[in-house]
Amino acid sequence: MPFRYYPEAGLDSDEAKTRSTVRALVDKHIRPTIGEDDRTSQFRRSTFEVFAREGFGAIFINAALGGKGLGYESYYAAIEEVARGSVSLAITLGVNHLPQGALVQFGNPDQIARYSKRFGSGELLGAFSLSEPNAGSDATGLILAAKRDGKGYVLNGTKAWCSTAGFADLYLVMARTGPDRSKGITAFLLEKDTSGFRVGKQEKKMGLCASPLGELIFENCQVPDSQRIGEEGMGMKVALSQLDGGRVVIGVIGLAIAKECLERLWSLGKKEGESLAPGWQARSAYWYARAQALHSVVHQVALSKNRGEPITALAAQIKLLGSDLAMEVSSGVVEALGTRGVLREYEVERLLRDAKALQIVEGTNQIQQLVLAREMEAMQS
Repeated sequence: MPFRYYPEAGLDSDEAKTRSTVRALVDKHIRPTIGEDDRTSQFRRSTFEVFAREGFGAIFINAALGGKGLGYESYYAAIEEVARGSVSLAITLGVNHLPQGALVQFGNPDQIARYSKRFGSGELLGAFSLSEPNAGSDATGLILAAKRDGKGYVLNGTKAWCSTAGFADLYLVMARTGPDRSKGITAFLLEKDTSGFRVGKQEKKMGLCASPLGELIFENCQVPDSQRIGEEGMGMKVALSQLDGGRVVIGVIGLAIAKECLERLWSLGKKEGESLAPGWQARSAYWYARAQALHSVVHQVALSKNRGEPITALAAQIKLLGSDLAMEVSSGVVEALGTRGVLREYEVERLLRDAKALQIVEGTNQIQQLVLAREMEAMQS
């Protein structure tokens, strides 16, 4: 049951080519190993590098800076197609673009020259670190200290739940340089071999098992001024500039899970539909309609991103709707398949486990509801 894209003319040549290229790479490099990688919690750097060498490690970055230079329609298409094969690798590719976006928007010429083309070639894998054990949904409560000294800054403390921790080469890290909850935060680019910086424990997770998630530890970590990105006190501005895009990515991944589950259900249903739970066609038709509608919103936000327009409310909608749809569809398909739904060979149980994580990461869905409530309140004033 292939999904259609409305309007068909909206699927431009770059996006169509991206979908075709990425789909072939997924079939060749991801689908044969994702089951094993999920069971063993294995991250394959070599697989990431395959996609990076094809330009999908720096999709929307200008070609002059080493990227592929495509629009956001192609970026979200690539993320969706990768997620159809591996949600974990789609998370890695999405996170990898966060420090790149900050670098292009806030980096100085020396920083851009030092890092941008290395991202484009796949030499660098990036990470984004804002959360702390006691500063998750409210990141302004972070306490990782960055104290001034004669050589720059000295960082002490820990960060939590950092994707690709231990595998990334460059970390975008937010630390506290002043008492103000928001304006007292500064952003830094840390290379993996920076003295005083190390990766702590790797988390064991219910889902996203092939996407590393770990703790970052800073012990008298010396960071020169040249590694600060943006001015002192701009850290939350740097972080927030990337979070909206990250939330869209999570919603797009949720859309991919819903599509993958639906296509697996219909494929099996065509063979032995009578053995599935009653009413599965009607339920799947409803999910199909919602997936198509959500795709239209993703197309809208891609156009807004291309124009440089703010997308905070749209990003919250896509993250909320996409992750909830993924959870509802994957859970429903497991039920429709009966015993087969919980067997690893059908892979839907893996998608269900991955879907639950999407409701939590990049700001919980309850946070997205608050964002949208504030948007509605502002429209009434």
